[in-house]
Amino acid sequence: MVAEAGGTDRGRAVPKPNDVQAHVTTFWGTVAADYEAHAGNVAAYGSAEYQRWVDTLASVLPDPPGDVLDVASGTGYLALAAASLGHRVTAVDLAPAMLHELVANATTRGLAVDARLGDAVAPDFSPASFDAVTSRHLLWTLLEPASAMVNWRELLRPGGRLVAVDGFWFTKWDDDDVPALFAEHYTADARGHLPFMHLDRPEPILRMLTAAGFVDLAVEPRPDLSLGGGVPYLITATRPDEPTGDAVHD
Repeated sequence: MVAEAGGTDRGRAVPKPNDVQAHVTTFWGTVAADYEAHAGNVAAYGSAEYQRWVDTLASVLPDPPGDVLDVASGTGYLALAAASLGHRVTAVDLAPAMLHELVANATTRGLAVDARLGDAVAPDFSPASFDAVTSRHLLWTLLEPASAMVNWRELLRPGGRLVAVDGFWFTKWDDDDVPALFAEHYTADARGHLPFMHLDRPEPILRMLTAAGFVDLAVEPRPDLSLGGGVPYLITATRPDEPTGDAVHD
């Protein structure tokens, strides 16, 4: 039984965060093979729409070649775009099936991406290993965004950039309006553990980035990057060149 949003299900225990993450990872692993076949998920490789994404990424990443970490990379949409720009790209994801698709796409396109099984919240790399950390359609489904942002800041070299493309996809929720498989894994209980899932504005994200120690924050709606499912927002932030004191953990 799936509890409806805003309702109660007294016969079920409230899931632990680890259980919620298992649900989230299972969902994305299940849809991996067909993810790029569904309209609205990605722009077709080689299309004008795809090139707009590549050009946008080029405009906010450091000059290549740089070391780029793409977190929750999925099928590699941003990772492969960054690699095509001449960057050295590492991609992590918790769903092995997604990484399988990423590697296949990289092979088809003749691009090199170091694809690894790993957690977006706490990527297992040494501090100051990367010039940029990127993500796409991730923030809304993070259980611990505050911890993730602090960790991403530590992974960046001074002056490194954080680049996130996300949107406010679920400002309203109706179980009847979402695919059954999605509703099965993103239950009301699970959604209650995702702080950004039902946001309708970027300010909470920007406040959390500031608390994590980022500077030079910017957010811009980008309807030109829309794939039919709403307006994406381009969010950028920078690790300062000089220490700014201890980051605040929420």
